[in-house]
Amino acid sequence: MKKNLKTIRNTVWIYFAIFITSILILLWFTFGVSLEANYKKLKTSSIFDIASYILVDWSADEFTEDKLDRLAYENNMCVLIQDAYGNRVYSYDMMADKCLVHGINAIELYKYRAAALNTQSGMYYTQVKNPRFNTDTLLFVMVLGDVSDPSGYIFLNTSLEPLDSTIDIVHSQILRISIMLLVLGLGISYFLARLIEAPIVRITKSAKKMGEGDYSVKFDGHGYTETEVLADTLNYAATEISKIDSLRRDLIANISHDLRTPLTMVKAYAEMIRDLSGDNPQKRQEHIGIIIEESDRLAALVNDILDLSKLESGTAEINRTKFSITKKIHEIMGRYTLLSEQKGYNFYVTADKDFEIEADIIKIEQVLYNLINNAVNYTGESKTVYITQTVTDENTARIEITDTGAGIEPELLPLIFDRYYRAEKSKREVIGTGLGLSIVKQILKQHNFKFGVRSELNVGSTFWFEVKGRVTGEDDND
Repeated sequence: MKKNLKTIRNTVWIYFAIFITSILILLWFTFGVSLEANYKKLKTSSIFDIASYILVDWSADEFTEDKLDRLAYENNMCVLIQDAYGNRVYSYDMMADKCLVHGINAIELYKYRAAALNTQSGMYYTQVKNPRFNTDTLLFVMVLGDVSDPSGYIFLNTSLEPLDSTIDIVHSQILRISIMLLVLGLGISYFLARLIEAPIVRITKSAKKMGEGDYSVKFDGHGYTETEVLADTLNYAATEISKIDSLRRDLIANISHDLRTPLTMVKAYAEMIRDLSGDNPQKRQEHIGIIIEESDRLAALVNDILDLSKLESGTAEINRTKFSITKKIHEIMGRYTLLSEQKGYNFYVTADKDFEIEADIIKIEQVLYNLINNAVNYTGESKTVYITQTVTDENTARIEITDTGAGIEPELLPLIFDRYYRAEKSKREVIGTGLGLSIVKQILKQHNFKFGVRSELNVGSTFWFEVKGRVTGEDDND
């Protein structure tokens, strides 16, 4: 298999290598290519400054030969000052009469004076080859006074020392330094790349184990804040996935049980009709009734699964209309009369005021049915369920459904609305499919209604949700 070279280690190493190489190229360009040009530029700037300094002394009558001698000596240049007629006023020769301003004839000096007079600034400079040493020199001429009426001339001549030997030495040193920097930089960059890569490699190995189903794996991201945060996130994800996987298995087992029971019943009674009661109208009708009931249970389970899937995916539409939640509660509770009469259940409904809301009436009915059915399933031996509506402020009403059952253990309360969670069934016949609370959760979340549960062991549980709306009437107690 072809090895992937685009790793963090290789990428970091390459970028460091490019960075180091760029610095070395800049170093070579600065000291190798532009050194001579910079030197000449600095030399030219220096000769301008010296000429300006001499001009100030000349204008202020502070001209002294000692001061000029020191200035010329310290800057390694020849100086010649002439009056307006070309007569020598001051001279300093650093090259034993081989300096251009001293060793050339009067005609050449006249040519340079004329060049300076033809400029607006009265200054002229040029690079001239010294014939004896075959070296480049810089010749500078400045007019004293005005170019239209000069009082004298300053000639400065300095050698642009040959840089070849200096540049060779610099190149040699730069080459050694470059090699050392390159080796050192690549070594450091490789070490840093490995250091940066290490926590990611550890996390990747752990992620592979988690992908193989080992949810007990621990992610180690120590070294950097970002990788530590990533590791903590993945550890949390592994814990949650482990829970979900466990709950998923429970869901599959529960749904399989819920599907298998009615299917078995349907098959058994169909066989009984075929083999035993086919000719007995009364028995046949009874068996067909059981088949229909079990088919209804299957249909209800499938419908609940589909409803939950739509709600969780966000494809279920919310059709909001205005209606009285108080009247809706009373209407729904009227449908439990038969259950109360036949099974002995006691339902107590209390509503302080008539409260109108704007919501999807079908889905809110589904919430009420599911919560009431859940209370019926898990209420105590007294078979008592309380349904209470309380207006908490002018815009909010709280609906509570309370059973008198065994209650829910505190550690299980966070899981009670989870679609994978299924509590132990009561000993009585259970109403519904076991997915009711998950559907309640999704419907209330889509409506942005607050909801929750509180429970006390051996006392009972209260499921509640709050709705937004307005009060339309006064006391509405039953």
